[in-house]
Amino acid sequence: MRALGIDVGVRKGLDLVLMADDRSVLEAERRVRVEDLVKIADGLSPDVVAIDAPPTWASTGRSRRTERELRWFGIQCFNTPSDPRMGEHPFYEWMTIGFATFRAIEPSFPRYRGGSVRGTAIEVFPHATAVVLAGHLPPRGAPVHGWRREVLGAHGVDPRPLRSADQVDAALAALTGLYALERRFSAPGDPREGVIVVPAVTLPAHPYRRARPPERSDGQPSLPGLAACACGDPACTALTASEFARGHDAKRRSMLWTVARGGQEAIDELRRRGWALPPELR
Repeated sequence: MRALGIDVGVRKGLDLVLMADDRSVLEAERRVRVEDLVKIADGLSPDVVAIDAPPTWASTGRSRRTERELRWFGIQCFNTPSDPRMGEHPFYEWMTIGFATFRAIEPSFPRYRGGSVRGTAIEVFPHATAVVLAGHLPPRGAPVHGWRREVLGAHGVDPRPLRSADQVDAALAALTGLYALERRFSAPGDPREGVIVVPAVTLPAHPYRRARPPERSDGQPSLPGLAACACGDPACTALTASEFARGHDAKRRSMLWTVARGGQEAIDELRRRGWALPPELR
């Protein structure tokens, strides 16, 4: 499966990130014009297109139901008004680019209106995606896109190929598309005026709470399900969902070898883990 995430911009153009179901970033494009999108998308062959913008104006009032429902969960988002004349206001220019993006992709990926997302274009909101995946709002004062990179990393996406904040948002959009293809998503709101897809089957019964400021001296925010790496290296600042960060089990083993040369406790731990003793103790 492949998902194409699109971050919309007025003067910068579109940022695209194509992501595979193993969460690897296959392609990343910058400064794409709306009129070139269809040709590029056809060449990338995604199963779903996830766009960080609404598809059209609201049916009535100053906002859409999907935005009001997300706001109830503590996820603040821009209102999409019903008056098309608002498109003349500079603030809403990015929305009109989003509308044009949905229209351009419509022949190949019609707008999602319910059911399976495969072969459709869905609306996503990177901030909502990050909050839902993290389980909380970002810590107060935390760099927003630094925190979003942390969320991507915690969910299997290597953020290093992403060169800008816009590509981070496009990657979060693509990741949401993959969750939706896996049928792990919700779409609160009224499909007739557009719904924002988020990567969770159910949402909590209470608003998301803001994470506490991190106690770590290196400024990394804590994320649910993550703990400090157990390698024991004082310089290690890695967070991991397992006991060790990638490759740090070897670091722990090397440290135990050093200690084992002078104590039984380290020898016992090496044996408990099924690791070899240092050569001179075998």
